Amino acid sequence: LTGRDIIINQRMSLMEAKKLMVERDQLDREIAAQEAVLQANNVDMKSELIDAEGFPRADVDVYSVRHARSTIIRLRNDREELTNRIGEMIGEVHELNSNGEKMEGEKTEIKVVHRTSNDPFVKVQGVSAGSPADLGGMKKDDLVLQFDVLHKGNFTELKQLALLCNENENKTIRVTVIRNERPVRLEVRPHRWSADPKIGLLGCALLPI
Repeated sequence: LTGRDIIINQRMSLMEAKKLMVERDQLDREIAAQEAVLQANNVDMKSELIDAEGFPRADVDVYSVRHARSTIIRLRNDREELTNRIGEMIGEVHELNSNGEKMEGEKTEIKVVHRTSNDPFVKVQGVSAGSPADLGGMKKDDLVLQFDVLHKGNFTELKQLALLCNENENKTIRVTVIRNERPVRLEVRPHRWSADPKIGLLGCALLPI
């Protein structure tokens, strides 16, 4: 491919990513609408719909709640698939430099880290839509077990995470989180994603634990 062809491919990947983000926003609105059904019935995804005598609860529209729950599960799965595809598109864009040339010699460095603890050290308080954290699959309430070379044994302050992201701007780093009591391995690429220079490269709120 010529340099011009590579630039065209880069722009197409970015356009596709933006298109998928619009689709994901629509899914978020649909999920919110179904969650409103649950809220109107004062239940969540796990609330019992049967009373103590084994009959459907009289204070709940059981049919609507069950339908909303199944729809939410389907939409969440669709959203996760879209997020993965967006991450792939963004990854393709970042493989090209501003001149449309392939970044030669850049290889993913696999760092061997020996954790001294299997306890999480920060909790994800929130994730901004479209941020690097969001594209990488991080979710609210995730418990971070390892963030590149950082873990419970060597973490002391949040500033370490900010410095690590700055050092690895536009590079893929490995993150391991605990989600639903199970470890989940992610790949996150810190990068400038907002026009506001005060906003960091990750796009999520973290709380030491």
